Amino acid sequence: MARFDRYLRRLLYIVFLFFLFLAFPSDWEQRIILLAVSGVSLLAGLFFAEIWWGEHSFFQNRLVIASELVLASCAASFFSLPHFLFFTPVIALRMGLLFADESGWKQRIALVMTSVPPLLAGIAASPPALTLYLAAALAASCAACFSMLFHREQKSIRLETEKNLQTKDAILSTLAHEVRTPLTVIQSTVDIMCEGRGGPLSPRQYQFLQSVGSNVRRLVTLSDAILASIRVESAWFTVSLHPIDIRRLIKDVAVHMRPVLEEKQIELRYSFPKLLSRPPADEGWIHQVLVNLVHNAVKHLRYGGRIIISVNENEQAMVVSVSDNGSGIRLGERAKVFNEFFQGDSWSDEQLDGAGLGLAIVKKVIEKHNGKVYVSSVEHVGTTVSFTLPHHEEDDQ
Repeated sequence: MARFDRYLRRLLYIVFLFFLFLAFPSDWEQRIILLAVSGVSLLAGLFFAEIWWGEHSFFQNRLVIASELVLASCAASFFSLPHFLFFTPVIALRMGLLFADESGWKQRIALVMTSVPPLLAGIAASPPALTLYLAAALAASCAACFSMLFHREQKSIRLETEKNLQTKDAILSTLAHEVRTPLTVIQSTVDIMCEGRGGPLSPRQYQFLQSVGSNVRRLVTLSDAILASIRVESAWFTVSLHPIDIRRLIKDVAVHMRPVLEEKQIELRYSFPKLLSRPPADEGWIHQVLVNLVHNAVKHLRYGGRIIISVNENEQAMVVSVSDNGSGIRLGERAKVFNEFFQGDSWSDEQLDGAGLGLAIVKKVIEKHNGKVYVSSVEHVGTTVSFTLPHHEEDDQ
């Protein structure tokens, strides 16, 4: 909408200046008042809105739209070109959207404002054209009223949708949390039995317990992903930035992911320079990011695969990369890997291990840190996912 406003505004100004250049030498003394009003409106729109106050000023849209209405109406009368009246309903639509969220009396003022300039221009014009200007005034008021009603309806639909999404998130959050607790207990019990603390196990019993433990870990990972996804989608999602030791964090992730790695006999390596700075970040969320990236790599690796976590940095940011020698990503799927619930078609049955939330969470968390995420991949060769952590905390955090 903002881009449309800028283009329409510039078109109106260019057309006005063009006809002003053509019409100024002829009979200008009789219409000097209209010329002055149009010139003031043009200067107000150009100087105050476009140059002085800028695009994000509180008063900008109100002043610009009012000046454009006066400019279009007076230009139509001054140049005797009713084609300029085409701009009045379009401008009125924008004014209606601008005042749609205001109080009732402000909305009524907006409706009156859209009809007054064409009426005044019609009075100043010749009587045969008065009907045309009256029609333009009515069309402008109807356009502003329509845009207000349309905005109100869309806002109502949006609020209802947001309410439904919040209810859905609350149900999923409660379900994921309640499911995770017994799963953690089951996982601990299975681990104890596999270690032989409850008595000796036959090879067949041990194999069954290993299968149970593997599936329990997958369910725990899924519930954690759902909870994390709901948290990063929430409006109150924030990060607490403190200097972190990325080396210690990577080592902790390696220990945390050891059962999953051992299950598929995957080797995890990590490398980083001897001297590393401590970028400001939320340690808990960066831990989640690394876990998601490692888990995502594991899903696409065959038995005996390899994962490498490397760290580099420059003057602006630290760069952390997680590489694997797995199946890779198809060229047409790379733009979709950060979409929620997306899992590529080329990943065979292993794509069932997860919900497709990992990379979506990674992207949102890193963007909250004012960093960026990059993906490079070659099909059947491997994938590298890198993210940056700026060295300096931004003001908006």
